[in-house]
Amino acid sequence: MPVHPYLTDEELALLSELYQQDRPETLLSLTMAIDANIRPLLEQASHLELKLELGNVKLHFPVTLRHQVATEEQAELSPPNIITDGFPPRAWRLPSPQDLQLYQPNGRPLAAEIRDLSINGMRLLSRRCLFRSQHSKKILLKLGQEQVLTLKLQLVRQHKGRHFWLTAVQFELAMADRITLSDFVFRGFLQEINKRQQA
Repeated sequence: MPVHPYLTDEELALLSELYQQDRPETLLSLTMAIDANIRPLLEQASHLELKLELGNVKLHFPVTLRHQVATEEQAELSPPNIITDGFPPRAWRLPSPQDLQLYQPNGRPLAAEIRDLSINGMRLLSRRCLFRSQHSKKILLKLGQEQVLTLKLQLVRQHKGRHFWLTAVQFELAMADRITLSDFVFRGFLQEINKRQQA
């Protein structure tokens, strides 16, 4: 098996193990122990994160302090924001995400396929124009069997091809929904790394 240019086999196995569970709909986190003596310094920070760089991709894991246990401090890593280098940098896009369904607010399926998805936008393929007179639209995004996120899409651009419309949209999410979507995208990111590792 070829060696991944950025991760050792052990590092890749650790990341994959964290996000391969029997209940994929459950949000995952990683707890780490740090020296309790640095808590006063950490408490002064307005925002804590752990950064990991893999080539032109940067992962920003939010860090939350937990209660002190003996001489160690507990800190928890949440699903990361994944950013790709560019001008300007942008959120990493998960290509052709699986186990997702789009619905209109009335519960009817939206006749569009997600070409790629990030934590703040996506590109959609459809046979018909999704945005005619309006530049925004509410939809429901179903992740797996149970989780449903309400998205207010804002049109960025749309292009009519020979057979399909390609529509780029962006959206903002409440914090809890953003963490849920970040978790889903990160799982997809790990799967993409595994595919390259096995190629």
